[in-house]
Order: sequence, then C-alpha cells, then structure tokens
Amino acid sequence: MTVKVALMAPDRQHIYANRAYLAMIGTTLDKAVGTTIGDMLGPDLLRNTASAADRALAGETVQTEGWITQADGQQRYVTRMHAPHRDEAGAVTGYFVILQDMTERRQVQDDLFRLAYYDPVTGLANRLMLLKHMADYRNMGEPFTLVILDIDRFAEIRSSMGQGFANELLDDLAQRMAAQAAAFDLIARVSDHAFALLGSSACDRPLIEGAVETLAAAVRSVRSSSGGTVFLSASVGIAEAMPGHERPEDVLRDAEIATARAREMGGGRMAWFDPTMHAHMVEQVRLEHDLRGALASGNDIWVAYQPIVEMVTGGLAGFEALMRWSHPKRGNIPPGVFIPIAESTGLVVSLGTWVLREACRQIAEWQDRREPGSAPLFMSVNLSSHQLSDPNFVQVVREVLRETGVEPSWIKLELTESAVMDKAEQSIRLLRDLRALGIKLSIDDFGTGYSSLSYLHKLPIDSLKVDRSFVSAMHQSEENRAIVRIIMDLARLLGFDVIAEGIETSADANLLRALACDYGQGYHFARPLPPADAGRLVGGDLPWQMPR
Repeated sequence: MTVKVALMAPDRQHIYANRAYLAMIGTTLDKAVGTTIGDMLGPDLLRNTASAADRALAGETVQTEGWITQADGQQRYVTRMHAPHRDEAGAVTGYFVILQDMTERRQVQDDLFRLAYYDPVTGLANRLMLLKHMADYRNMGEPFTLVILDIDRFAEIRSSMGQGFANELLDDLAQRMAAQAAAFDLIARVSDHAFALLGSSACDRPLIEGAVETLAAAVRSVRSSSGGTVFLSASVGIAEAMPGHERPEDVLRDAEIATARAREMGGGRMAWFDPTMHAHMVEQVRLEHDLRGALASGNDIWVAYQPIVEMVTGGLAGFEALMRWSHPKRGNIPPGVFIPIAESTGLVVSLGTWVLREACRQIAEWQDRREPGSAPLFMSVNLSSHQLSDPNFVQVVREVLRETGVEPSWIKLELTESAVMDKAEQSIRLLRDLRALGIKLSIDDFGTGYSSLSYLHKLPIDSLKVDRSFVSAMHQSEENRAIVRIIMDLARLLGFDVIAEGIETSADANLLRALACDYGQGYHFARPLPPADAGRLVGGDLPWQMPR
C-alpha cells in the first residue's frame, strides 16, 4: 500500500510531494509547488483540513480520516496525518501531510455494517438498528413511541405464491411506507413479516393513529413488481416508552404484545399497549408451557364425549370427541382458553393427533358393547386448520386407524367451513385423500363462515352441522326457521345428512324433527361426558328417552 506524502509551508502551499501524492492530485511536482490542496482538489478540502493544519503548525501531530475525491474523480477513503516539520533548531517551519488509502477496508466495514444493521430484502433498518436508535433516544432522555405493523396471513401468502413474489410485496411495501411515514424517524423490518416505525418526541395519540391509518391504506395497496396483487391487511401494536422500561427491548416487547392483541381481535386492527396485556401474555406463556407438559405426560388432558342422537328414533348414533384439560393447580381450563393457545403456537397439531388416537381407541371399545343389531356408532373428531395444512396429516390418520384397529367409516372428521374455504383447492385434495381411506367428513358450524356454493358441491363430505346460533334462533321468527329449512334442503339436494348442535329444549328437538333433521346434539340430550358415563349410554340406557 503506497503512502502519499507532501510537505506544506505555513501558508498551506506545497513545498514537496512524492509521486503517489502527485498522482492523487493529478499534477507534477513543478506545477504543485506554490499551490494549495484547495487549488488542486477544491476549496472544501482546504476548509475541512484547516484545523488539522493549524494544530500541526502549533506542534501537534493530528490524525483524521475521511473521503477524498481525487483528480480523476474517484472517491477514496484515507487516513490523514498532519505532523509538524521542524528545522535544526526545533522551530516549526511547516507540516507534513501523510495519506494512507483505506478504501477497501472501509468498504468491507460498510458491508459488514449493512449486513449487521440493514435488511437485505427491503434495504430498511433491521431489528438491531432499531434497538440502537431506541437506546440513543433513551440515553438522551428523548421520549419515543414504537409502532409494530405485522402483515396478516403473510406466511400463507408466501407458501402459496412463493418466496420471490413475497419479497416483491415486501419491497413495494417498504417503498410505500417510506413515502407515507413522515411522522416517524425510522422504519425497520423486525421479523419475517413485521415492520417497526419509531417516532421521537412526546406521544401524540391522534397524530400517531392518523399516521397508522395512512400506513394501513398503503399496506392494502401493495403489489408485486410484476403487477400481481393480493389483499393485505396488518395488525398494528403501539407502545410508548415509559419510565418503567429499563431497556429498549422492553418497549419492543410491549409493542409486539399489543400487536398480538390486535391479531387476536381478528387482524387488520390497532391496539395500544397497556400493562394488563403483559400480564395476559405471561399467563399465556405459562399455560402453553403447562399444556405442553400435559400433552407429554398425558395425565391432565382427557376426552369428553357428547352423544349424537338420531332425531326420529331417539337412538344413540355416535359421539363427538371434545378435549378437556384438568390443570393440577388451576382446575378445569375451558377449551375457549387453551385451544387458542394451542392454535397460535402450532401445538394444536399434536393435540389433534392425541385426541384422534384416544377417540379411535374409545369407539373401537364401545362398538363391541352396543345393542345387538344396532348400526355401528360413529365418532366425530374436530380438525383444525393447522392439521389441514399439515402435509403428513393423511399419513397420521392412516397410522392411527392401523394402531387402533378402527373401521374408517366409524370416524367422522369435522372441519369448519372457514378453514376449508381459506385454501379451498388444497383442502379439497386433502379431503379426497381422507375420503379414499374410508373416513367420513363433516362441515362444522355451517352458515357462519363464507362458504361458496361453487365449492360446496365439490367437497367430498357426508354431513353439514347446523350451528347452534341458528338452532337457538329458530323460535324467534319464521325467517330464522326458514334459514334452517334451507340448509337442510340444500344438504338433501347434495346428498349430505344434517346434524344440528346446541339443542337445549324439547321444543328445539320437536321443531328439528318436524324439519326432518337427521341427527342432533345438545344439553337437551346430554352434556359432554367423561368416558365412563358416556360408555353407559352405549348399552342402550338413554336418559332422554325416559319420561321427564
């Protein structure tokens, strides 16, 4: 590496320079002598180095670094040393300028910095840079607010459309946010599908909420560079830096907790953090830990069975298997509490397999105890959207059937219409594979989602289950009864049988019989029962057939 050296007079003019220095300024020695660096490379460089030159003339040795534009126009990054030149008596008679080219090292440092602090897909700052900025604000005593914008269902879009298409969407979103985020100081990509926006100064809620609405509109208008579009929405969480936050990570944590709350509200929502959310999140984490332990041990989770009744005869047709959790310290945890936790963590796949295996084992045992000559009982088992997305699910079902010795026709898997229609073509392929095993299939909560009749007739299903909300409303008006009648007529037209859930009274049961409903379940017949109590029904001792 060639060192560039020049000797300067007190008036900043060149006295001497070596060949490398002269090549940098684009001249020869005889032309350089008597000129300043400003004459050669511009007055800005002369001004920028004036302080170091003054200090060198005062007897100091000064080292600085920075960019220089050479005579040929190239930008080079150099270290500059200004050192005094003394005569034999020790008096300062000028100063040396010694330059060392560090451009390659600086480029490597810049590349490493970009890798460490910037997202390669969008070019935005990353999580580390965001935390660095927040730490700087905190050290300066500057208030700030953090917004997390998390794209809803992005993982599903990526899996169905491909990583390249997803990256194009992210890049377009980054550009749109940069154009619409004047209220914020920094935009960062903090996870695969989440962005953070950092705003300094005191928190102005109306201003921030207005800015977030603008950003939400930008999310909805995103498209790929090739012109492809999908509908996007975002769950937004907002947290204000408070005195109780000891670290920048605490503010980021709270904003992410608020984002999770917005997602729980259905997505496309906005939520401000409050301390109760943190307590709720801690509780959720504890419950998730305990639920994993219960699944591993098999001690505290069990299956309840609610009878499904043949409406005309009142006979027992089968059961629905429903998971229950008896926590050793907290008592019975409602399914409405632990099932969403299992869904959000992906644990529902393992739980679903466990319930399926237990239900199959149980129905195999009960078939041998049913009344002589009666039709085989069936067992309904709920299927989650996560299981629908599991590429190994059909193989899992096949292995469970083999392990338990169950006839496939005894098992009826229930799927919500929303889960099916969310990925209709993929779901149809999976359902056909299950049907090929001999499994029966049912659409649960029919009428509450967004079924498309163009798909409904393609689904290889056996049953429609009428949601309890329709059953409970039948007595309120003729219009409500007409809805149930239409569902039943549609089912018969397509060759499906109908199960009505939520039958609470004899009036409910009588009206459904009049409408020719095939099967029913609800508290009018029995609540979900422990295995031993449900087993007593198999022998024909049916309380709902007895006079009341």
